[in-house]
Amino acid sequence: MYKRITNITLCPGVPDGEPLTFIEGACIDIRDGVIEYAGKGEGAPATIGCEFIDGGGCLAVPGLANAHTHAAMSLLRGLGSDLRLQDWLTKKIFPAEDRLTADDVYVGAQIAFVEMLRYGVTASADMYMFPDEVCDAAEAVGIRVAMCYPATGQGSDDGGSIEKGADLLRRRHNTANGRVRIMLGAHAEYTSSPDIIRALAEKARDLGASIHAHVSETRAEVEGCFERHGVSPVKYFADLGLFDQPALAAHCVYLSDADIDILAAKGVFVAHNPVSNLKLASGVAPVPAMLNAGVRVCLGTDGSASNNTLNLWEEIRLMSILHKGISGDPASISPSQTFHAATLAGMRAMGFERVGLLVPGWRADIALIDRSGPHHWPILEPAGDLVYSTQGADVRMTIVDGIVRYIDGKFPGLDTDDLKKRACVAARRLTDGLIGGAEPIDRA
Repeated sequence: MYKRITNITLCPGVPDGEPLTFIEGACIDIRDGVIEYAGKGEGAPATIGCEFIDGGGCLAVPGLANAHTHAAMSLLRGLGSDLRLQDWLTKKIFPAEDRLTADDVYVGAQIAFVEMLRYGVTASADMYMFPDEVCDAAEAVGIRVAMCYPATGQGSDDGGSIEKGADLLRRRHNTANGRVRIMLGAHAEYTSSPDIIRALAEKARDLGASIHAHVSETRAEVEGCFERHGVSPVKYFADLGLFDQPALAAHCVYLSDADIDILAAKGVFVAHNPVSNLKLASGVAPVPAMLNAGVRVCLGTDGSASNNTLNLWEEIRLMSILHKGISGDPASISPSQTFHAATLAGMRAMGFERVGLLVPGWRADIALIDRSGPHHWPILEPAGDLVYSTQGADVRMTIVDGIVRYIDGKFPGLDTDDLKKRACVAARRLTDGLIGGAEPIDRA
């Protein structure tokens, strides 16, 4: 099907090192999920048998990339608020997760993916149990997902988690027209032994797989790693070969200069999760220092249990302003750097090729943003307006692979009322007895 989106302002995205640009009076031509033309409407190619989509004067931007989340945790949204990470995990999250079924994960992941589409997110990097059900949910909703099943364990006993991840990769990598990708995963340094990380790194090399891991999320994690191994989590993973494959490191809140140098030298992508890290009082990642060193920074929400939303626009605004306030330098992070992190960098971190820019030959992942609201008036500086003013509610349409998956409050082909009912039933069962006091569960 040949489609043309008309009546838009076009923001093609942020190629490496380039500024945000905006083209008024533009259109986008899409054929079989691929962009054939993106530019001025005047002088665009002639159309024959084309389906026209009126963009309503919106701003068209590349679909956003949520580079770290746990989609099915939407069923636990907000559980255990105002606790530190370890108390939150052991007293609330782990007990609820021990009750999860495959169907729970399928429903919870669908809820999350619907929410992401609502906010213009077209791809996410996920790490969770029942990974097949997360992939199924992504296929049903029509979003992209880079899924991993995390390796855990002590000694040499990983409980089969590495082979489960490898089997998932063999079966589902690059399925759904390339919208489903599979990574191998390490949950964290403190939930896995050196033997397991070595075995995981070897498996990744054998399969040519990318890695997704939690890294240096809290001060306690880093101090514990020094006590256990005499090095930081970054050095620990690097020494064991985990970063010799393409890698996505979530959080990276507590880093030394040496850690930053390792991440830059190894080409590791770092998923910055400012809202979740602040809500759990984990701290603030040194993003300006990472960017200055050449580390490839992208953006994530983490799970909605600790966020509480999957609205990446909140992360975009916060990444831009948080580090200015901490550093005292208003130029510490530019709008272009932030939007690059939220789009092209995140897509690359997940391994999606030719996704993240609105240019000919690239996949048609597009979000249309309504800038008619008073919080956008009068748009004196479009780049700043995009990053500092845009709200998730401004997204009017989300397109994935050339297909409209969200438009004006509706999700074509999805019964969201039934999905909501199923999610509420599951959430009540999972959290029964956990609202209030609960005995901690230790998964060390």
